[in-house]
Amino acid sequence: MSFVPNNHNTPATDETVSNTGFYPDLSLDEFKKSMSVGNDNDVTRLTAIVTEAMIEINRSLMSWRDGLLQYASLDLVPAIMYGETSEKVFLYKTAVFNRARALLVETRKDYDSTKSGRDKADQIELPADDYYRASTEALNRLIDRPRSTIELI
Repeated sequence: MSFVPNNHNTPATDETVSNTGFYPDLSLDEFKKSMSVGNDNDVTRLTAIVTEAMIEINRSLMSWRDGLLQYASLDLVPAIMYGETSEKVFLYKTAVFNRARALLVETRKDYDSTKSGRDKADQIELPADDYYRASTEALNRLIDRPRSTIELI
């Protein structure tokens, strides 16, 4: 019997999820790096998860997008630039990537493990709700919606 160590390096994935043309295509490698997604997910699964998240975010933005018909793509919508990246593009990717990460967290719970293993995983991993919250906040910032609404009763 032998032991083969695994350094768990995440190899680069040059796969891209195609988007609608208005919104940017999404790099799986960028998703994996920005959301600290490990090597234990294959490209097919990641593509499906990112596509599902992208569709949900795009549907959430549908009425907002209808008001921007004069722009051919999101990066042309007037916004603050951070280096070469538009604030709108950054927030869009943040919304999609956090939603995709939430979907990964939810589906990861399907694995059968011992109670101690599950408890340890729960301590390390943020709950899916935290990723959904981050996605919603990025979405609200993207369309310039206030973070909260306060009404006097």
